[in-house]
Amino acid sequence: MKVFDFDNTLYKGESTFDFAMYVIKRKKSLLKYTPTVLKLLYKYKVCKMDIDTFTKNLEKNAKPFLENQELIQDLVSEFWEENIGKLYPKMLNKIEKEDVVITTSPRFLIEGIRDVLNTNHVLTTEIDLENGKIDYLNFKENKVKSFYKYYGKKKVEELYTDSYNDKPLMEISESVYLVKNGIPKKIK
Repeated sequence: MKVFDFDNTLYKGESTFDFAMYVIKRKKSLLKYTPTVLKLLYKYKVCKMDIDTFTKNLEKNAKPFLENQELIQDLVSEFWEENIGKLYPKMLNKIEKEDVVITTSPRFLIEGIRDVLNTNHVLTTEIDLENGKIDYLNFKENKVKSFYKYYGKKKVEELYTDSYNDKPLMEISESVYLVKNGIPKKIK
């Protein structure tokens, strides 16, 4: 079984960040949340905020947007119409039906392109859109937890990722490929 990270591995960039910027450009009423969200992302990325604090703050600031499910679905469709070209075709062609795509991106965003991923095995961040709550942030060691939850102790023969943030996944993989600009290079 092969496992693929999504952002910067199958998709050129950070899809959740790109989607957030896309939404802000189209919904000016959400512009006021931009500085807070960017500050949260920065603090988390440089390890000045733990994952629980990050999640609680993000929920609080994203709740007005997350509760509007119809708006989200419309924006997701429009986003992928504009950004489908940011997917790496050569990487997508490596995915087989039994393989797994595992991502920090939220399910509602990935569902917009589910049909081009060549697999139904997709593990994402889970958000309760009715309540604007992040049920499960699929990041770092949580990716391994979600993998084991759904696939037991199945072997990861090959892992494709862009980041050492996926070190927990790397540790359970027989072979690891670091992907840069859509090109995998074996590192383990």
